[in-house]
Amino acid sequence: AVGLWQFVPGTARKYGLKIHSWVDERRDPVKSTRAAAAYLKDLHNYFGRWYLAIAAYNAGQGAIEKAMQSSGANDFWTLSAKAKLREETRNFVPKFVAASLIASDPQKYGFIDVAYEPPMDYEEMEVQGSLRLASLAEMAGTDPETIRDLNPALLRGQTPPEESAFRVKLPAGHATIF
Repeated sequence: AVGLWQFVPGTARKYGLKIHSWVDERRDPVKSTRAAAAYLKDLHNYFGRWYLAIAAYNAGQGAIEKAMQSSGANDFWTLSAKAKLREETRNFVPKFVAASLIASDPQKYGFIDVAYEPPMDYEEMEVQGSLRLASLAEMAGTDPETIRDLNPALLRGQTPPEESAFRVKLPAGHATIF
């Protein structure tokens, strides 16, 4: 499993993320977050309960279905008590709930004076052919590290040669320079 949302390859591809030797979109925070939201929505539509959907996100839909059938449970807490679930999955739902509660009201839970990072501000440009990130940075008037940080899905320090048009992220205000 890779990236912010820990996608395995099969699920990532099912939700439209590209994975090959040049690109792994599981590492793209925007694309992977959209895919994770779609996956969670589908799991909720299937199970009808958020806690079961969250458990299935961690363990897999089949594992939760099997555990529900063998235990006769139809909610996460009963399932957690009766079924053979991995410890990771048993703990995943409470951790997810805790993180959601804290994120919704950090001060209530003792997180005072949290220093939030500013949102990443970028523009997207389509590039033709394969370009090294260092060359891309030079043409855009920025540094290679910034280009790498904005494009974590690129695995080899350049855009993929087999794609004739590839969208890259550049720092805000640098698309015109590029």
